[in-house]
Amino acid sequence: MKLQEEDIINLTIDYFRGELSDIQKKDLDDFLLEKEDNISLFNCYCNLYYKGRSIAFYNQVDKQKAWDHIASSITKQKAKPRKLYAWLPYVAALFIIALVSSLVLMNQVEKIDFSKDYNFAEFAPTGSKDAILTLADGIKVNLKDASEQLLSEKDGTQISKDSANNLVYLSQPTEKNELLYNTIDVPRGGEYSLTLSDGTKVWLNAETKLRYPVKFNGHKRDVYLTGEAYFEVAHNQHASFVVHTHDSKVKVLGTKFNVSGYDDQDFIVTTLIEGSVQINNLNRIEILKPGYQSTIIRGKDPIVIKEVDTNLYTSWVSGVYEFENVELEYIMTQLGRWYDVEFFFSGEEYKHIRFTGAFKKENSFEYALNMIERIADVDFAIKGKYIIVGRQ
Repeated sequence: MKLQEEDIINLTIDYFRGELSDIQKKDLDDFLLEKEDNISLFNCYCNLYYKGRSIAFYNQVDKQKAWDHIASSITKQKAKPRKLYAWLPYVAALFIIALVSSLVLMNQVEKIDFSKDYNFAEFAPTGSKDAILTLADGIKVNLKDASEQLLSEKDGTQISKDSANNLVYLSQPTEKNELLYNTIDVPRGGEYSLTLSDGTKVWLNAETKLRYPVKFNGHKRDVYLTGEAYFEVAHNQHASFVVHTHDSKVKVLGTKFNVSGYDDQDFIVTTLIEGSVQINNLNRIEILKPGYQSTIIRGKDPIVIKEVDTNLYTSWVSGVYEFENVELEYIMTQLGRWYDVEFFFSGEEYKHIRFTGAFKKENSFEYALNMIERIADVDFAIKGKYIIVGRQ
């Protein structure tokens, strides 16, 4: 079927708005079935439209029907073989799952029944504000409770938690110069945000730990991170702000940036949105400019810097997760943290498939799996505590 460029653009716009008529769906299906190049071409237009709308797409009320349209369609009974237009959410919303390799399952994978109706709805809840705060004296405080709390450290610092589960540190004048440290631990499936005593705002992603002074003294503001966090650092030309993660350090005076340095990944990634940061790694120092990202392989000297779309690495702060040309194995690891689930690939070939797309974290786990089935033409099954990824 011959479609003009204008026709493809109109189909792309109507698709994202959730307004494809039955005739348009048939036209698009015929176009995609004609040849593989047409699939690539349509995906190109989808990607251009998606990138142009970025986060604004998700925040506009009049576009919510696009998500509602997708949500309603994926709850219908699966029909195989799948029509190609069932793959179209490729860019509108991407739900990828997480991987935890387990050799114990290798001998059982061939016995998995992917046609069975599994209860994924109860397998994993949607993530929430959840963390444990450890005070300087070792006392642990559960921050998941939505009630307001007011805590005090022995140096007089007030720690306020509001009903939306945001933590704020308010330092008090004192003659003592002793540094008291607090630690906040965010579990898998959780997230949290806090404001440090200097006014710096921090958003913590799932499975993340941050250790920091309840009040900063002297000419340095040092914090220690394992996991992923987004920082909006309060400017102070007399006291640099330093994020320590494994062997590397990110040093700033006042800026906005994201750092990812999980224990289970062999790299540390820093993405700069605004200002300037200095990356220190072993014997190397590099300066990062806005719109650029540094990557460090842990234990090695080189610091690789490249220009990136920063939304891909910071949109999680707003509850939107974006991916562009990323391997399934990495994306699944990320989503495993967000939904607190463990996955097992039934074949190596699934790990290296690359995907581009986005989704909102507020969507359910079952929704995610149904969407992935249609996007990636894979199936899921439950085996004990694992979700098995494969095909019938």
